[in-house]
Order: sequence, then structure tokens, then C-alpha cells
Amino acid sequence: MTLSRFIFTLLFGLFFSLLLKAENEVEVMTDTLAEVTVAATPRSGALRQGRATAVTHVYMKRIEQEQRTTFKDLSALVPNLYVPDYGSKMTSSIYMRGLGARIDNPVMGIYIDGVGLANKNGFDSDMYDMRSVTVYRGPQGTLFGRNTIGGVIDVTTLSPLTYQGTRAAVGYGNGNTFDARLSHYHKFGQSFGIGIGGYYKHSDGFFKNHYEEDNPKNCDWSDEVGGRLRAEWQGNNGAKISNTLIYNWVNQGGFPYHFPNEQIRYNDFCGYRRSNIIEGINYAIPVGNYTLSGTTSYQFLSDQMDMDQDYTPMSYFTLTQLQKENDVAQELALRPIKPIGSQGWNWITGLSLAYKHNALSAPVTFKHDGIDSLILKNANDGIATMFPDARIEIEERQFVIANDFMMHNANAAVYHTSYYTHKNWQFEAGLRLDFDYSHFTYNSNAKIHYLFTETMSDFRPLCSSLEGKEKLYYLELLPKLAVTYKGKGWSTYFAVSEGYKAGGFNTQLFSDILQNQMMEDLMNDLGVYFAQTSDYKVSDVITYKPEQCFNFELGASGRKTVGRVQLSGTATLFWVEILNQQLTVFPKKGTGRMMTNAGHSRSIGAELTATCSYRGLSANVNYGYTNARFVKFDNGHTDFSGKYVPYVPANTLSASVAYSLPFNHTFFRSLDFNVNVSAYGDIWWNEENSLKQPFYALLGANLALNMKGFSVEFWGKNLTNTKYNTFYFVSMGNAFLQSGKPITFGAKVAVNL
Repeated sequence: MTLSRFIFTLLFGLFFSLLLKAENEVEVMTDTLAEVTVAATPRSGALRQGRATAVTHVYMKRIEQEQRTTFKDLSALVPNLYVPDYGSKMTSSIYMRGLGARIDNPVMGIYIDGVGLANKNGFDSDMYDMRSVTVYRGPQGTLFGRNTIGGVIDVTTLSPLTYQGTRAAVGYGNGNTFDARLSHYHKFGQSFGIGIGGYYKHSDGFFKNHYEEDNPKNCDWSDEVGGRLRAEWQGNNGAKISNTLIYNWVNQGGFPYHFPNEQIRYNDFCGYRRSNIIEGINYAIPVGNYTLSGTTSYQFLSDQMDMDQDYTPMSYFTLTQLQKENDVAQELALRPIKPIGSQGWNWITGLSLAYKHNALSAPVTFKHDGIDSLILKNANDGIATMFPDARIEIEERQFVIANDFMMHNANAAVYHTSYYTHKNWQFEAGLRLDFDYSHFTYNSNAKIHYLFTETMSDFRPLCSSLEGKEKLYYLELLPKLAVTYKGKGWSTYFAVSEGYKAGGFNTQLFSDILQNQMMEDLMNDLGVYFAQTSDYKVSDVITYKPEQCFNFELGASGRKTVGRVQLSGTATLFWVEILNQQLTVFPKKGTGRMMTNAGHSRSIGAELTATCSYRGLSANVNYGYTNARFVKFDNGHTDFSGKYVPYVPANTLSASVAYSLPFNHTFFRSLDFNVNVSAYGDIWWNEENSLKQPFYALLGANLALNMKGFSVEFWGKNLTNTKYNTFYFVSMGNAFLQSGKPITFGAKVAVNL
């Protein structure tokens, strides 16, 4: 048993004993029916009850003023949250408090109107009419389970029961960027409402591919269409039902990667297409002195990624990845009908079930340069040691390595969290039992015709295949313990919690594995046998383990009013022990990428927020500091202990000043100004810590003239045209970068009726 696990076990026993004692000593309160908020999940309501969580709230006015239309735009606005914008809309890498990885499972869960997004490939889509975004920082595994090791992002859109009217907007910006939005909310009687809306967005892009020197073309163009239908009903007895239906379609170019200090220059198409549907029903039903609430959801995602995987003008190889995923989930929670923060004992008990089916195909096409350089050169170098005048030839000038996968995942969990409030103190203890099962079927195959000049006069067919099944199952106990003291206008808390990120399968490595298998089959076909010719063994590299973290957190918040000045702020210190940290690596000899587990890393840091408002003037500052280092990580060649964890910014900073100048006029209402800055860095690009992105800042601004029923806005981002990089990686021994977006600006006309 590790020291961290021992501390968790000891503290959990002490806290739970205290809660049981409190239950016997305090009379259970029987309050009248409390309002149930269906817009958020029952679990996020429990988070608000607990209060022992670092949290950031962002509301509609600021979201729209600063043009924060996707969750990537929350970077730095939430301390230590970093979501780099690179690759395509399939790329949704999230980093929080030293946690994060480039592929596979996310470290944060995203919920829209109570429905959790099942596949991170669908995270990056435009969001509109967002009433608020609440970000809970730190592990939320006790209530939300796997893949919330870094926290939860909870998005709430406008409700037709609380807002009625029509909203429309049309905008245009540089890069021939155009977007249009239209939504309408209507209430029928007192208990039922419907909101419906949609949007379209187009951009020519900002990065040019110079493969055709005389006619460079933008490679990051995009088109996106989406819509949302939300229906809500509220009964006289407090029952509520909310249905959310979301559709999103995107078609874009992408992956504008280039050699350092050179232009983008690749010869094959890179792009991404996606279509996904999200259907979810939230409900809350009073049952005696309790409320039974739940979420039932179905999600479908179909997407296709096309990539020139060598990112050069040469014809080495391309990758096409297609998937069709179906997800169903059921959440049920029971809790007493008591106001949040009431004295005495309160609790929530829940059950969570989810099933996912994913059919994935990822064929890799080897082209003539790849065949000559990556296959024949290596083979003939080896042949030459025994047959100096002989060589191997391949008849095909291109061939396909087919990779077909079928993945089934089932997850089941039960959880309970108790809260005991006595005067200014609140104690919290929670435990989740989470079972995760994955079944993986793979089939990789390729066929070529080869000739060995020493013994053969004609080409001979060679078929290689790799088939099999793998299973993973994990049983996790995820506790949380916390104590909060609430004073007059301030509060402080201490919390310890555990989170985990699911393990998985390295699907993008199969082309490398089969390539080695082909070389071994070819040698065997020639009657040449080696003890071991493959760089990879399926049993060694096909799977990776779950990532676990133990989070120790101390936080404080306060609010004070001095005359007309309102001040508020928060401060958080955290210490995170991370075991089996998942890292994405590119094999030195291969063409794919794989997830591996680092032994042990540690993240220590702080988060500060401050807000000041006076009449129409407001200022916000959010700062995050993370010192994330490997405690133990040796890949067999290099010991990285003591090195910084790559891709994690040491600092995130956001600051904004907004002012609203009111007009005493029946038509002209106000003139609103907003100036904001987001800053990040240093960001180390590799485990050796030999390369990094230095600290950089991006300046934005917004000017809006508000009139009766509509407004005219002018906005800009990266107004100083700062040069920076958002991504770095090494593939086939070559280093690649993606540059950050240059200055962007535009205008928008919005109507609110």
C-alpha cells in the first residue's frame, strides 16, 4: 500500500465515523419541497452543496463579449486550464494541474445541459446561447467517475422557461470568416417551453500549404453547421423534465504542421469530417421526502480523419481513420428534499450505467517513397550483409495496411456522498465503486508482391495478417473527504480526493506492428529465420494502464462590498500525486503513435482569482501556476526523473477590464468596452526538456454599441499578432510544429427581440 493510499484510507475512516456520529446526534430536518434544477446534472448540484471544490463561473455577457464560443476558449480564463488549438476539431487535448494527454481519453468531463459528452472527438463544436459555464477544478471521480481526473466543465444554455424571445446574429471577419446564428424560445402556459436554434460558420482559414509554390492554398478552411432543440416541463408538485437534442456537422481541412522555420508543405490531403447527435433527457421527480433525479442519453458519432502522416512533400504514407460510435448512458440519483446548505445531514446516492460500441477503421496507405525508404531500404540493408549482389523488390507502388477494430466498453458504478453541516462547519465524505470493462477485437492485414533477385524470376504474393482479441477490466474505489468552514463573507476548505483516467488500446500502432510482421513473413518465406525481428510485440504495446491521481487541496474564497465597490476572490493550493501517467509518444522507427505509462509524477501549484466591480466597470484576473515533474520515469533508454512533464504550461494568466457606458436615451442603450489578455508558458515540448515554448500573451478587445433590440459589435483577437507555437512533436526523426493563429478580427450584428 502506497503512502497516499494509506492516508486516504485513514482519513476516510475518520470522516465517515464522524458522519455516522453526527447522524445519531442531530435531528433530521424535514423542510418543504426545495427547487430542483434540472439544467445541471444531479451530481453538479451535489458539487454546489459540498462547496469544497475549486470552481470558476463564467456568465453569458462575458462569454459573448470575448467571443468565447468553444470550450477551447476557456483556456487561462479558468486557472491552470489549457486547451491548445491545433490539428483539427478532432483534437481536444485538455491540460489541468499537470494532467492531460494528446490522444484517447480526456482528463475532464464536459456536460451540456446535464448530458455528458461521450467521445472527446465531439468536444470541439460551436456553442451558442450559453447562460453560464461552470468549471470544477480537480478530480471529480467520486461523483462523476472515470475521465474526470482534472475536473468537470458544466455548460448551461438558455431555458425556455426563464427566457422567451428571438436571438439572431450575423458576423464577418478576416480569413473570410462568416457565421450566422438564429434561435427562438417560447413558453406555452406556465409549465412548458421550447427553445430551438441553429448556426452556420465558414472560414477560409489562416495557414497556407506551399506544396504548390505557384498556387499556395489554405489548408485550415472549415464549414460547420449545428442545431439544438430544448424542451422543458415543470409540474406543480416540483417535478421537472428537460429534453436536449443536439446536432453538429463539420467539414474542414487541418493539421497545418511544418518543419521549424519553414513553410507548410505536404502533398496529400489533410482534413476532418464529423457528424454527431446527442439526445438526453433530464428529470427530477419528488418521491415522498426525497427527489429521484436522472439522465438518460443516447449519442452517435461518425467521423473521418484524413492525414498526410509524413507531413512532407514526399509520398511516404497516408492515414484515414473512420469510426462510428454509439453510446447509451443512464444516471439515477436519490437525495433528500432539503435546501442546499441547510443544517444537519444531507446526502446523495447514485447509480451510473454506460455502454459504448465503436467500429473503427484506420487503413494506412504506403506510397512509393515510403516503400522505398521505410521498407525496402531497411530490408535490403539487411539482405546485403548475406547476399551483397541481391535485393528485394516490391511490385506495388503503393499498398494498404488495413486496420479494422471493434471496441466494446461497459461501465457501472455506485456512489454515495454524505454532507453534515453544523453551524459554520461542513464535513463531506464520499465513495464511488467504479467497474470498467473493455473488449477489443483487431484485424490488420496487407498483401504485396515481392521479388528476391537472387532466387526468384517473378513476383510472388505475400499476405500478412494479425488478428486477435484483448480484454481490460478495472475495479476502482474513488474516495473524497473534505471539510469547509464558512465565515461571514468568506470560507475555507481542505479536501483530498482520488481520480482515474481509463486505460485503453494503442490502435494507431498497428500499422507499425504489421509492417514488422510483413518483414518477418517475407524472411520466413525466403527460408531465413531469426529469433526475433519485430520491434514490437502485440502483448507488450497494445494496451496501456489507467492513470490515477491523489489530490490534496486547500482553498479559500471571500466576498466584500465597500460602498458601491464589490470585491471577490479565491485562492487554492494543490498537491497531486499521479501514478501511471499516460503520455503520447512517437516510436523512433515507426510511423504511428502510442500511449505509454510514466511511472510517477508530481504536480504542485496554486490558483488565484480576483474580481472587482464598480457601477459599469469590472475587472477580472485569473492566474494558475503548475510545477509538474516526473518523480519516476525511465523509458529504458533515458531516466527523466526530475524533468518537467511536457505540454503542461507552468503559468496561465487571463485578465480583462470591461466598462459599460449607459445612455439616457430611448433607442441607444449603452456603449460597452472589453479589453482582455490571455497568457501561457513556459511549455516544455519533450521529456528531455530541451525545447520549449516561452511565455507569451494574446491581446483581445471588443466594442459594442447596444441599441433597443439589437447591437453592433467589433472584436479582435491576438491584436499584437504575437508569434507562438501551439504544438510540437517528432515523427520519423523529424521535428514538426504548428504555429498559433495570427491576428483575427471582425464585426457582428446581433438582434434580441
